[in-house]
Amino acid sequence: MGQTTGVVSANKIATLMFTSNFIGICFARSLHYQFYVWYFHTLPYLLWLTVLPPVCKFLILIFVELCWNTFPSTVASSLMLQMCHAVLLIALWTCPVDPVDSRRKEV
Repeated sequence: MGQTTGVVSANKIATLMFTSNFIGICFARSLHYQFYVWYFHTLPYLLWLTVLPPVCKFLILIFVELCWNTFPSTVASSLMLQMCHAVLLIALWTCPVDPVDSRRKEV
């Protein structure tokens, strides 16, 4: 049998790492403010992988920022953060298999 070697794109690696980190944040028992630094820069990338309307993507970014900037955290800010995380997680789960690579046109 012949061996086929495939090249894994940087987009696939970034998507795997960012999604794994985001899942860890979603299911963490408690969140600390320094955790926000772990995934803040990945949120735009993850959101733009989804098929959510652009308005929803911007609203999720704004709400996540507002939730993390509420000190001390309140029930409302914690609930809103969990809702934003849930929407993004479901959107990632239902997005196309290779969203970044499928947008690229073959030459």
